[in-house]
Amino acid sequence: MNEQLSMRQIVFMYLFISLSPVLRQIPTALADESGRSGYLSPFWSVFLILPLASIIILLIKSFPSLNLYEIMVHLIGKVFAKLIITLYLVWIIVFLTAKMNIYSLTLQFTLMPKTRSDFFMQIMLILVFYALLRGSKTIFRFSEFSLGPILLLIGILFACAITRLRTDYLLPVSTINLPSTIKASTSVIAVGGNMIIALFFADKLGISLTKKQVKKFWFGAIFFIIFSFVITVFTFGITGAGLTARLPFPFYITVKSISFFNIFERFEVIVTLICILSDFITICISFIILMKLIQWLFGLEQVWFCFLPLAIIVYYFSYFLSSTQFEFNFLYRYIIVNMNLLFQYIIPFLLGLICLLKRKYIKKQY
Repeated sequence: MNEQLSMRQIVFMYLFISLSPVLRQIPTALADESGRSGYLSPFWSVFLILPLASIIILLIKSFPSLNLYEIMVHLIGKVFAKLIITLYLVWIIVFLTAKMNIYSLTLQFTLMPKTRSDFFMQIMLILVFYALLRGSKTIFRFSEFSLGPILLLIGILFACAITRLRTDYLLPVSTINLPSTIKASTSVIAVGGNMIIALFFADKLGISLTKKQVKKFWFGAIFFIIFSFVITVFTFGITGAGLTARLPFPFYITVKSISFFNIFERFEVIVTLICILSDFITICISFIILMKLIQWLFGLEQVWFCFLPLAIIVYYFSYFLSSTQFEFNFLYRYIIVNMNLLFQYIIPFLLGLICLLKRKYIKKQY
């Protein structure tokens, strides 16, 4: 199978893996940190997400057909590149364990409260292994074909819920609360940084970026910000910021009160399935990136034999890091969010700065 990817597939993958945290974690984090005004936080994320998109485009254009590791080798040398790759490897493992935990906790909170979490994790790892056998192209295509119907469904939910929105849950917004909305925007920014997957798969995008591809990438970044805003307004306006801050999955509770023209109900089950699909694809992509990091770090040609030991490490490490909703909330807010800011923003921004300083030299090579 041809493993070349298109920018369209990268953008669809970025949006697809962002579905789960946007529906499940962002409303809770924004309500907890900035109260009723939290729905304004997605707009502040523009000041970091869009510059990150510019940096990623700059790096891909400056180093066509090269992935993140190869770009770092050219910019900072092989030794520092391997050091940063090692740090990325640690980050991905921690991120994977957190994602495995929140996936199992979601199922326990919604559909199967009496089922042990280890059962969910084992089933997920088996499905991920099967998906990886089919190839990364298949995973990207699944996201590409599934995202449209999912967004259509969410649009129908929003249309059905407009009459239930309470303006007193959203207004008035006081200027005193604006600083807290800026601080809370880190939760949105930490998810929006998922677009750096483009750098890990940049060697599959061809030798150059066209204007059309760049526009698609910008569209993905802007759509994510708008989508985060809509979901937060949707959740706050029906459930209320106070209750949203205390619930582990407020969007699930929100849609329980919605019916489609008083005919179809139980939409919350579909919302859970959407999150599970998003988690599944996120875990698949994270394992692919993890194996890429190992391949770059040790110069291996084949890394498929690494899946089983890596799966065992992630499985047991998930119990060490967090096994309850309270532990996960602490892990996500104080570790995952900050690690995401470091690896999704600070390091790419530094690489972009070095790229700009060495631009004349780079142009001579490419």
